[in-house]
Amino acid sequence: MIVSNEYRQIIEERFNEVRELAKGRSHELFSVLDTCNEDEAICLKYLYAFMPEQDLANYDGELFLKFVRAALEMRKQVAWGEKLTDSLFLNYVLQYRINNENVEFYKEAFASEIFPRIKDMNMHDATIETNYWCFEKATYQSTDIRTASPFTVLKNTYGRCGEESTLLTAALRSVGIPARQVYAPRWAHCDDNHAWVEAWIDGEWHFLGACEPEMKMDTGWFMLPASKGMLIHSKPLSTLIEDEEMVYQTKVATEVNLLSHYADTKRVTVKVKDAKGNALAGAHVRFELINYSELFALAELETDNNGEVSFLTGFGDLMICAHKNGAHAYGQMDVRKEDTLEITVPDAFVKEEGMREFTLIPATGKNPVEEELAEDVKAKHEAKHSNALAIRAAFKDTFYTGERAEAFAKDYAPFEAEVKEAMEKSLGNYAELIKFFQDEETAELLEWKVKLLSTLNKKDFTDITFEILKAHLQGAIAFKDQYEEDTFVNHLLAPRVVFEMITAYREGLAASFDEETKANFMANPKAIYEYILSEVKAGEETEYSTFYAEPEGLLKLKVGNKVSRKVLFVAICRSFGIPAKFNKDDQTVSYFKEGNWVTLGTHGKEVKKTSKLTLVKENKEQAFDYYKNFTVGKLIHGVYRSFELEGVSFEEDTLEMDVEAGRYRIITTDRQADGTIHGRMYYAEVAEGEEAVITIDISRKEDTKHVVELKDATVKTLEGETRQLKDLVGTEQAIIAYLEVSGEPTEHLLNEMLDSLDKYSTLKPHILFMLKDVSDINDPTLAKVLKVLPHIELYVREEEVNLDHLYEAFEIHDKKLPLAYVMHEPMKAKYAWAGYNVGIGELLLKYLG
Repeated sequence: MIVSNEYRQIIEERFNEVRELAKGRSHELFSVLDTCNEDEAICLKYLYAFMPEQDLANYDGELFLKFVRAALEMRKQVAWGEKLTDSLFLNYVLQYRINNENVEFYKEAFASEIFPRIKDMNMHDATIETNYWCFEKATYQSTDIRTASPFTVLKNTYGRCGEESTLLTAALRSVGIPARQVYAPRWAHCDDNHAWVEAWIDGEWHFLGACEPEMKMDTGWFMLPASKGMLIHSKPLSTLIEDEEMVYQTKVATEVNLLSHYADTKRVTVKVKDAKGNALAGAHVRFELINYSELFALAELETDNNGEVSFLTGFGDLMICAHKNGAHAYGQMDVRKEDTLEITVPDAFVKEEGMREFTLIPATGKNPVEEELAEDVKAKHEAKHSNALAIRAAFKDTFYTGERAEAFAKDYAPFEAEVKEAMEKSLGNYAELIKFFQDEETAELLEWKVKLLSTLNKKDFTDITFEILKAHLQGAIAFKDQYEEDTFVNHLLAPRVVFEMITAYREGLAASFDEETKANFMANPKAIYEYILSEVKAGEETEYSTFYAEPEGLLKLKVGNKVSRKVLFVAICRSFGIPAKFNKDDQTVSYFKEGNWVTLGTHGKEVKKTSKLTLVKENKEQAFDYYKNFTVGKLIHGVYRSFELEGVSFEEDTLEMDVEAGRYRIITTDRQADGTIHGRMYYAEVAEGEEAVITIDISRKEDTKHVVELKDATVKTLEGETRQLKDLVGTEQAIIAYLEVSGEPTEHLLNEMLDSLDKYSTLKPHILFMLKDVSDINDPTLAKVLKVLPHIELYVREEEVNLDHLYEAFEIHDKKLPLAYVMHEPMKAKYAWAGYNVGIGELLLKYLG
């Protein structure tokens, strides 16, 4: 029997609940059960039992049955199949979903390539070999927040860490190795997060960097950052979890706390009391840290009858927010010194005014101890690494880039430049774009094809299909003369609403309503939202915040989360020829009527921003960049929720925002070289129809470092000529960076320099890059940086040069590349960073001045 009686009972009970919940799509989802044997049926019911509502809306049963049959068959084939417990097999081999990626059946395709390579290996070696296979397919590159599917990552030949780890987890599960994605949801010492993979091997979980293959397990450049973590977790869609530390559990998911695998930990307790000093049960406690200049909740837990919650975390500082019934209170905990914190929540909200300063110091972490590999093992790795690069490069050579894209675009005058750009963005998905441009039925709509494509995000080009593009073009084009071009293109023709997977929803949505209903909707678009609120009930909000149900499926399922229902509203509007949009800044939606935009809030009420919040710089020279050193949040149900205002900018020394009446908090931050955050919280109450003006500044604390006298070093030009570092630096200030191209930490640094291109271009600091080899100049990311910052000087360091003296002088324990430092005087430096430190790009400029 594939599943124990105990698990079978849990699965059957939960499945019956889901079957009732999903009765609107009963045939699409559950009819395949009639074709299953007993083992297949219970496995399929397990998937349904813990399936996110969005997947119940988006996919059909045939897809899930493929995953079941592939997993059962692979379990029979691998030598370790009998070692797997029910929990391991169900949660980490059978489970189709890894993150919030679009679900595609990958197991058969992946197993056909990987299994022949690993079928005679033990679990350890098979896991390592699978990671080399992943590296043959993809490497690191920053992308947007929508998680690409494993197949899309293959077509792109790259992905961010969340996508690389999704790929590796999928690959391991495809050959019967239990695997899970592991996340540091936010770091305390720098502004970012990171994801990697754990694989279960012969009774234990081991970690590895996804698409960063090594010849051994439990190693990676992220070991030191992970040891500074305050939470590292995995989120299996299941409650059948054994012998794991849990953060929380819902009906369908468990958040597993894995921090103790990587860092020293401590269990802390928060005791919440009411205004009378009684234990406050049912209060929500948020364990927060500063990341991207906002207070981000690592976990939000509910107090028990004693008014208590406990949380396993690291040895750093945390802000603790307890709230209930719209009232809240804050405390700060230094986990190095404390294990208990008491917070009193008032009976009603207490007005916050003025400014409050705070400092949060991250955990120190522990220096990883790594064993040196034998020379023959190193050689084997280098050979496999080089082979992987060659395989990936050969595939990339098939893409429509450069002259190939230009040749294709010549047939599409006068839009050659736009067509060339689109083909280059499509990467391995170019066949779909070719079909779109060559489609004879829509040949006369070339201009509108180009304009439709202009509304897409870069990633969309790599996984959208010809059929979807054509359906949106034909579904919208009839309305093009009813609106100004910008309104039509960006808010009616555009297929994308927020960060959902784009589907061809227009025809299906239009056919879902009778003519009378359509006429009512078109005359009064607000009625669409009212219909959704009455017919599509609110669903779960607790698994992944960026899960979206596709519009047609959601309309049938009739249950979905807040954002999915808003996506449905915009999709229905556009399907009926009504321009509409989702406003990312405050999560509202708007529709266009009689020349004006009408905005609706979560409950369908019209939002009128008649008030104004104005921020004024106290120091006019201070640069404010949203998410880098300030954020704005609105108080909603006792918690400040940050606006998504990325790209907003001050005009001279002022930033004006149209807002609803309410209470607001502005956070400003200054991150020091060691990761410490100095911050300020400014509070404002904005009355209806009035303006609140708040003067803000950065909390400046002296960040002292001792001066390091640098030794001279011999380097070579790309032509092989010998130079002395002292002569190259001269007497001016300089940034020097030792790089390891294609490695994720170096990729982060280079991408951050691209993100801060305006500042680097304006300041033109003296920058010297020290490469390992002349061939490093072929690295794509380095090439991008050099193209836009041609003043950067390139040198190759001598192979025998040991950088230990630099790490020791700067007191850097993790001896990883990149190693970057700022020189204020000839051959004297004050600040240095090494390895994975998100924010180095900005910090180098900050400490240069």
